[in-house]
Amino acid sequence: MDQEKKQTKCNIHPKFNDGILLFEENNIHTKICLVCAKTLTKNFNKIIEHDEFLHADQNYIFSSFPPLEDEDIYKTIKKLQIKKGSSIQELFIEKINNYFLSLKKEINEKIDILHNQVKQKIIQMEHLNESQSENFLDIYNEISSKFDIQRLYNQYSQDSEQRLKEIIQEKYQNIKINTQKLKETIQQYQTEKICLKKPKEIQQKILDLLGQIDFFKNNDIEDIEFEKSKSYESSQSIQIQRLQNKQIQINQSIDNYGVSYANFILNPNKKYIFRIKLQTNSQADSFLKVGIIKENDKDNKQLCDGVYYMERGDNYMKIKRIVKGNNVFEGRQTNIDKEIEMRIHLAQKMIKVANYPNYENIAELEDKQLISENIQYRFAVELYYIAHRIIITHISTVSEFDQKM
Repeated sequence: MDQEKKQTKCNIHPKFNDGILLFEENNIHTKICLVCAKTLTKNFNKIIEHDEFLHADQNYIFSSFPPLEDEDIYKTIKKLQIKKGSSIQELFIEKINNYFLSLKKEINEKIDILHNQVKQKIIQMEHLNESQSENFLDIYNEISSKFDIQRLYNQYSQDSEQRLKEIIQEKYQNIKINTQKLKETIQQYQTEKICLKKPKEIQQKILDLLGQIDFFKNNDIEDIEFEKSKSYESSQSIQIQRLQNKQIQINQSIDNYGVSYANFILNPNKKYIFRIKLQTNSQADSFLKVGIIKENDKDNKQLCDGVYYMERGDNYMKIKRIVKGNNVFEGRQTNIDKEIEMRIHLAQKMIKVANYPNYENIAELEDKQLISENIQYRFAVELYYIAHRIIITHISTVSEFDQKM
């Protein structure tokens, strides 16, 4: 009854109730009839009946209200509303399943296209290189002496028998020479036909990239802060800023030594991964250090008294034994913009540094005795010039380090 009392007729179209809301931004009418609404707008998504509002409960989702820039949001909310009875695990599993189905489909399509392209090219090469195949057979026929043996069998005699034995004995006498000759021929034939070195390198890179897929938070940087060392007055000039992407930027506001350390003590039994951007962007010598400092030294000594990697590459750096490639550091470069990954496992007295994300150059701590047992350490950085900058991009712990470095 209450609802019927609220319904009134349109003044312009008396046969129709004025139970319509039109909500275009510059064309809002709260109580008109449907005929009026259709004459006032061509966008019927901006029309809602009053009854739709009157019957809407807390679980009801409108198809086009409130006004949004992205209209797909209405559909998304409705889908979530339909699935609200499902467990959160089921929703996530469905998303993950869809992701991997799409990934497999796209990768397989790419592989199939490339596979067919290579097959067609090989077919063309076979036609172009028949002479090479004949040379390959000629070498084998020469080494095997099969036509000589064939002739001797066709004209078999006591002399033939003796000659056959001699030929076979010759094959044993020349076994190394013949083996090498055929190996070289096969290698040359395969090399000229197709080379798998580069494809295998790309294959490994693809596998490495797939291994980096992570659907869960694996970066503890949001929960970590950096503090200014009290080791000397200039460290109080350090500027520590949390960037929008949660990364931590550290720079010095004066040209003087500045040390900053993480607000937690490293657990010797945990395996840590730190990723750090090092930026100089100046004509001055680079002077950026990252490493570990003893808990008792953090407020009274420089990082040079700890164990560190320094982006200058002089003889004082302690993480410099090359494991792979070349030196990670750039030497006395004037402008540096790079990212490194540092891995720390104090129980194993292990610190490694690599350029990130390619891991082409890897270095490790030269003297493991520099890490003392039963001593507490913190991760720390040190820089000197105003123009220099250190950005902590990633901090995490892992159960096991991967094989990238």
